[in-house]
Amino acid sequence: MNLWVVRVIVSSIIITALQVAVLSNLRLGGVVIMAIWLWTLVVGLLGGTPPAMVAGATTGALFDAHVSTPFGLFIAIGLLGGYVAGQLGREGIGDFKAAAWWMPSAIGLAVGFVTPLVLTAAAALTGNLQFWRGDLGATMVVNALVFAVAIRGTAIVAHRLMGDVEGYRW
Repeated sequence: MNLWVVRVIVSSIIITALQVAVLSNLRLGGVVIMAIWLWTLVVGLLGGTPPAMVAGATTGALFDAHVSTPFGLFIAIGLLGGYVAGQLGREGIGDFKAAAWWMPSAIGLAVGFVTPLVLTAAAALTGNLQFWRGDLGATMVVNALVFAVAIRGTAIVAHRLMGDVEGYRW
């Protein structure tokens, strides 16, 4: 197993533990901030598609074990988010060094806005309507704003947790 896989998995376990133990109990405007989605986005922008998909699958599986949604729903969302983030990172669109200074924040804003909608739609397809009970609009707006502001700090944390892995640009 490659060293980058171990680093991504261990870091994703830490982020998911933080999500489950702390962030799921805190509310900002009545909304839970989904750090596991932000984490997957940042890993994709920094490291490309394979590390982002590993991060998305790891955080998704661990989070799925703690929620009452059908198992695999958060894995699917994590894999989809990881793929998109990895492609954006690979193409240099969301690169923290080469892209315009505002681009990672704009991507964070878009991902934070769209991901709750994708989750709600996917859950509804499985017959789970619990995400429709809350205020979807508030969830989308709050996560979007937090992602836009926190993306650079999360990138610094990601770089420190994962270090330089040969073959991938953290």
